[in-house]
Amino acid sequence: MTLKIETSRFGSIDLLEEKIIHVPSGLFGFPGSKRYTLLEHKKGSPFLWLQSVDNGSVAFVLIDPLLVKPDYEIQISPQDMKELQLTDAPDGIQTLVIVNVTPGEKVELTANLLGPIVINVKKKLGKQIILPENQYSLRHPIPTDGLK
Repeated sequence: MTLKIETSRFGSIDLLEEKIIHVPSGLFGFPGSKRYTLLEHKKGSPFLWLQSVDNGSVAFVLIDPLLVKPDYEIQISPQDMKELQLTDAPDGIQTLVIVNVTPGEKVELTANLLGPIVINVKKKLGKQIILPENQYSLRHPIPTDGLK
């Protein structure tokens, strides 16, 4: 089945229901948005958009954390594994982090490595996991040279 959603950034979007990612506990600061979809930023770009299906004005720029920190690693707690309906081995998951854009003379991009979004790709279930503060930075610099 196809849904039509209205967004502030992308206008009207026809969305296949199987493309909806359910985030039962919402994202930090956005508990009311529980359904999202991933949209391509532009062809060949490392960035994705996480667009809320429930609120057309809520969207986040995301990136694979390994592109900005190649040794990035997280531990998924048994409780989070259960909520994401993952078996003992956390395969079939996608981990993305929110990109913060600070406008100015020189645009600054940073990645929130403390609050990754983990998605069970098969079940279309997602959860934002909050990591211990001493593990990674909330504003890890993203080098803009080479990224589109």
